[in-house]
Amino acid sequence: MRVLVTGANGFIGSNLSKKLIEQGHEVRAMVLRGTPEWYLDGLNLERVYADVTSPETLPAAVDGMEVVFHLAARASDWGPLELFLKINAVGSRNMAEAAAKSGVKRFVQMSSIAVHRYRGIIGADENWPRDGFDFPYAVSKIKAENYAVEVAQKTGMEVTIIRPGVFPFGPNDTTSFYQMAEAMEQGVFGYVNSGRPRVSINYVENLVEGMILAGTLPVGANQTFIIEDGLTPTWRELTEKFADALGCRRPWLSLPYAIAYPVAWTMDALFRVVRAEKPPPLTRYRIKVVARDLVFNGEKARRLLGFKPKVGLDEGIARTVQAYREYKQKNLAGGL
Repeated sequence: MRVLVTGANGFIGSNLSKKLIEQGHEVRAMVLRGTPEWYLDGLNLERVYADVTSPETLPAAVDGMEVVFHLAARASDWGPLELFLKINAVGSRNMAEAAAKSGVKRFVQMSSIAVHRYRGIIGADENWPRDGFDFPYAVSKIKAENYAVEVAQKTGMEVTIIRPGVFPFGPNDTTSFYQMAEAMEQGVFGYVNSGRPRVSINYVENLVEGMILAGTLPVGANQTFIIEDGLTPTWRELTEKFADALGCRRPWLSLPYAIAYPVAWTMDALFRVVRAEKPPPLTRYRIKVVARDLVFNGEKARRLLGFKPKVGLDEGIARTVQAYREYKQKNLAGGL
């Protein structure tokens, strides 16, 4: 198939592009000009530069495509609601409208488990209430889902919505795991509630396999899928595995939620008041995501799509740590 991947130079987008090429698809990578592109180096694909917030740039990106995997987004746990809505919600509507007008058959909207409020969840499926209104990122993803479905219903274009597990990890993850690894190596990583809460995870290669099934199989049309590896480690179990693979001391610091959340709330407020460009050391979102069980049920993807994770947890961690070390070496050598 002729496939467009937006946000193709990001963590999941670059891994998705690589897997699509391996499976024989013709890939066009949509990139925001000025963002790093090194994760696309060496991949046999076409690059096109466009901006989801500038609709006039999108027709050239979607022209001739059969499937669009829309991953371009502001993926952050902190920032103004207006910016999240502009990029994630309105940007998704712009992308879906351009795709439909160009005759794209299937539009795959990358969403987030954050559409569900983080309140302690065990076994929730795709029908769980979308009540994640506590954070700008979550609000923007709920609206993005709505816009994609609305455009599809008006135009007849197929739409598929993907919600990955709470913690995707793997090579190229500079936004989450690589920062987590640096904190562990520096001895400043800690837990909330002793790391006891359990979490749904994705090794990125498993995730993109599931995304491709959902986005290309006929049965995936007009469906929503939670894609997760079927594993539910505690945050402590997961972190200790990473620490062992990194060869650093296992984290020991822990704060109870009753202390951690007010501290994060105060930091959030202060950083908003001074209009800081970077997020505070602790955010309310980060505390919420690790403070209670967040275990989701991806049985629908296994049943309808035949999705079966191929890479186990230990192997996924080993690959992720190796990629992290290579990334650091390139950084030190000035190659990035």
